[in-house]
Formats: sequence, C-alpha cells, structure tokens
Amino acid sequence: MIAIDVGNTSLHFVWIDDRGSFIRAKRIPTQKAAIAGIKKIFLRNKQEAIVVCSVVPRITALFRKIKKECAINLHIVGEDIKVPVKSFYNKRHIGMDRLVAAYAAKKIYNDARIVVDFGTAITFDILSKNGDYAGGLILPGLGSTLKVLSACALLPKKIKLRKTTMPIPRNTEDSINRGITEGFASMLNSLIEKYKKILKIKKNTKVVITGGDAKFILQSLKSPIIFDQFLVIKGLYLLAGKFIG
Repeated sequence: MIAIDVGNTSLHFVWIDDRGSFIRAKRIPTQKAAIAGIKKIFLRNKQEAIVVCSVVPRITALFRKIKKECAINLHIVGEDIKVPVKSFYNKRHIGMDRLVAAYAAKKIYNDARIVVDFGTAITFDILSKNGDYAGGLILPGLGSTLKVLSACALLPKKIKLRKTTMPIPRNTEDSINRGITEGFASMLNSLIEKYKKILKIKKNTKVVITGGDAKFILQSLKSPIIFDQFLVIKGLYLLAGKFIG
C-alpha cells in the first residue's frame, strides 16, 4: 500500500508491504504539489491500495479529482474511511492527522494519554483512558516560529533550525536557535507536567511524540517519552488493514 500524510509543509508518501515494513518514501513540498505529478506516481502503482490523510483542503480536492478520473484504489481518511476513535472535539475543526495519530498511539502504545506532534504547528493532544480523543492544544511550530523571527532579524542569510550548546548566545542566529529550542522545551515540560496532574496520569507514563522537528528538543524533555516519527503513517497502515483488507 501507499500511505500519504499531507501536511502544510509537505506530502509524505510511504510504500508499505503486507508485513508493515516501510519499503521507500518520497516527499513533495505542499506548495509544489500538482495533479500531473501525483497522477504519474499513482499510475505507476496501479495495484497498490492508497490511503490519504490530508489537512490541506486544496490537496484533498486534488486527490478527490484524481480518484474520480483514474481507476485506482484510493481512500481519503475522513471521507472514505472514518477513524474509529470517539472524539469530543468540534467535528468541523478537527484535523484528520490528529485523530489518526491518536488512533495509532492507542493501538501501538496501550497506555498513551498525551500525544505531541511537531509539525508546521505543534499539536498537544489528550486521550482518555479508553482511547477517546478528548481534545488538545495547538501551538506554533518550531519551523514556523523560526521563519517569523528570521524575517525580523537583520541577517544576511536564512537561518536554519539547529541545536546550540552556548548557554548565553552572542549573535542573533544562535540567540534565535537557543530561544526556540530551549523555550519550546521549557514550555512542553511545563504543559506535560500540568496535564499529567490534571488528568491524574502517573509521572512515569510515557508521552508519545512524533514529527521531524521534535529531534531538536527531545533531549531537553524531562518526561519519559516514546519518539515515533512515523506515527501517522503507521496509523494509516492500521486503518488500511481494518477497512480495506
């Protein structure tokens, strides 16, 4: 099968075999995604079941059009496949990636209660003891914050997100990177501690973290964690097994 996670930054295609092993992957920047290029990928893989999770309306519409025009086995999460998770969030506002991540976290990590996804935005989501999606927070992403600060800084080059060991930075690039990585780590540590108390979750219960930008602050998090970079992709694989066969 082909699992496709569509975010605001990129389309992540992952080919998965019948045993759940990842065969290969491909990324396409969301802004550059076009119907012709995606059709070519699908027509080369006509025999594959395709499961799409999209939070970008333009791209979702693009996949609907491809499904209508081409004879392919394509399923859009939220339309053709409903995520089997009870949700207390506003149905018109919930991103399917958040529900898929919650579903995967509960299926793979039985005692998961908090799921944090470091994407274009950071989503901090809460699961009930039964695996229901209770709701959560949306925070600025590390990359998004870097982009805003970079635009305001008087620097001759584009700043790249990186870890810096200098405790008191002495230039703007290091100041921004240190501020983002240390600031977000402190914020996440505080939120995790707070919500563990509110939800009466044991301190040693692991927080499930996903998303590529998480790598910049993982070592600064105080709570026990499980880092699963492909949580949403794994959720799409599980949904395909349940609903497509």
